[in-house]
Amino acid sequence: MKRQVGPSITDPVRYVKGVGPRKALLFEQLGIRTAHDLLNHFPFRIDDFSRLVPMDEVRPGDEVTVRGRVIGSAFVGSQRGAALRISLCDGRGVIHLIWYNMPYMLRCFPPGKMVLASGNVEWRRGGPEMAHPVWQTAPESFHADIERGPVIPVYHSTAGLTSQAIHKIVREALRVYGPLVPPAMPDVILTKHGCLGEGQAYNDIHDPPSASAWQAARRTVAFREMLYLQIALLAMRKEAQENPGPGAFRDFRLPDEFVRGLPFRLTPAQDKAVADIRGDTASGKAMNRLLQGDVGSGKTVVAMFALFAGVANGFQGAFLAPTEILAEQHKSTFEKLSKNMVNVGFLSGATGLAEKRKMLDALAKGEVDVLIGTHAMLEPGVQWKRLGVVVTDEQHRFGVRQRLTLPGSATLTPHVLVMSATPIPRSLALTLYGDLDVSVIDVMPPGRTPPKTVVLDGRGRQAAYRKVREEVAAGHQAYVVCPLIREGETGRKAAELVKKELEEGYLHNLKIGLIHGDLPRRAVEETMSSFSRKEIQVVVSTTVIEVGIDVENATVMVVEDADSFGLATLHQLRGRVGRGKDQSFCFLVSSDTGSGHDRLQVMETVSDGFAVAEADLEQRGPGQFFGTQQHGLPEIKVGDLQLSLEVLREAREEAKNVLSSLESPNPDPGLVKLFSSVKARFGDLVSYGRSR
Repeated sequence: MKRQVGPSITDPVRYVKGVGPRKALLFEQLGIRTAHDLLNHFPFRIDDFSRLVPMDEVRPGDEVTVRGRVIGSAFVGSQRGAALRISLCDGRGVIHLIWYNMPYMLRCFPPGKMVLASGNVEWRRGGPEMAHPVWQTAPESFHADIERGPVIPVYHSTAGLTSQAIHKIVREALRVYGPLVPPAMPDVILTKHGCLGEGQAYNDIHDPPSASAWQAARRTVAFREMLYLQIALLAMRKEAQENPGPGAFRDFRLPDEFVRGLPFRLTPAQDKAVADIRGDTASGKAMNRLLQGDVGSGKTVVAMFALFAGVANGFQGAFLAPTEILAEQHKSTFEKLSKNMVNVGFLSGATGLAEKRKMLDALAKGEVDVLIGTHAMLEPGVQWKRLGVVVTDEQHRFGVRQRLTLPGSATLTPHVLVMSATPIPRSLALTLYGDLDVSVIDVMPPGRTPPKTVVLDGRGRQAAYRKVREEVAAGHQAYVVCPLIREGETGRKAAELVKKELEEGYLHNLKIGLIHGDLPRRAVEETMSSFSRKEIQVVVSTTVIEVGIDVENATVMVVEDADSFGLATLHQLRGRVGRGKDQSFCFLVSSDTGSGHDRLQVMETVSDGFAVAEADLEQRGPGQFFGTQQHGLPEIKVGDLQLSLEVLREAREEAKNVLSSLESPNPDPGLVKLFSSVKARFGDLVSYGRSR
């Protein structure tokens, strides 16, 4: 085998100039392992210093950038608490930079330091001020007569790897690896939708000559990602429709008996979802349905109807959960409500070898009607006698291919029901789940009391933790959620530091646990198990608890830097409390005293997840609904891009055009190449272009 000569886009990131083995480990914490990953680590915002204004020309209400030297600092009184006041001078005037309740910022501004600062000008204390401006150090060689400052991209970073360092390394990677990035879209699509070529898009998004160039590059990459996603989803829908299904279900006596025996009546929304499933499974085609509903809305009972229908018609059912704890919860619920009407098995990574062999043997013989478990059910050694129904809980924790079929079921495509508690606006559901039909449970069962949500600024943080102590003293438990795992350069709260701070301060003498995505899965599950057994009183966490264990005893949550989360995510998080009969509380502590704080106010009055999601869509656009692996598809990177509903709709329509063109006798070679790229990313999807 010949050794590769020259750089490759798949080179490990450690070989990029300026990285090396030590920094490669830091990049891995950001999910960056190759040069291509690095180029696809897009900045989530820019600091635009391009419109420099002399300080004697600024006016109240102006959004400006100034450059000056630090000539003094002081702490001044304020209604919002102690304010740090840094004075800059550019030789023509003086402007003051203000930070409230952030005394540690003083060390960033030694006398004589040159600073670029950008923000909104207000007239206070007899002069112009900027509260919490965007700023950076200005080089001494930057002369006052230059009219334009730089446009600086800002990246998600981690401890030991700043945004500035990432920018420098990415610029080097662009020089070496940028020319190696293959074209993603043919010229006909680029022209039709006003998109940039791949090379220019990468250059302008990472090293923008202007704010407008950066915006154009973001739109291009967002459209590309959405086009790939829509082609994949629509192709998989076609594949599912064409593959042989389990056949039409005719016998619904068992699932109907199950519903009649429940200790409660289904809500009208649950009845409608059950009717949808009955219609799908009786149609003769394989069901591919998304069941959406808030946490606690009763999705599991509806899923059980589907599994019982499979058993009644001679098939086995699979119930997949993303974590062992959640799988055990489902098993407990299933056994409690099913009253031994079917044979239930359980399989997870923690299942002992002897027990696992016994379970797999029973499964292969058809002695297990419904198997509940985790990713362990996806292993090649798991063989089914006749798998007919697959239910996947929180499907974004699994790959799309895994929701279409399971090992051992190659002879037919089972009915698939995907459950999600992530509130997605109705206007987005079709676009995000293009391969699934959608059922919505939008009415909560009676007796559920939503958490009382309170939005606080930094001054109210102590009151929030006082309530935590009160609830713990009453025998309850609490969650504390942070946006970061460890300290970075953004100033946002990090789970590791907050845990230490609480142990030494507000929550001293309490038993506090820590979970985040960098910990081994077993460690996270052990901590959550201890929490469920009341051995831990408070869990400090990142958003990994967004889909987690049902702890009825947890009655209070504090979300630090809540303004850094989308409303839909916050709604998901607060669904972790209020699971029992006691009144629960969710405190959203905002570090932004302006628009970020105001944006959160809707959470105090709106408890319906779909209404919250619509508000989030209106405020911030659809980008935040594409979190990491949000839809089980690899490399969807639009969360930090300028994604609009217009781009979503354009991409979906173009995807339909592409797939239609591929069915013509002589498809455009550029479209054939495009589809090959989609297949390379998402797997062999369907027969489009296979013979060409």
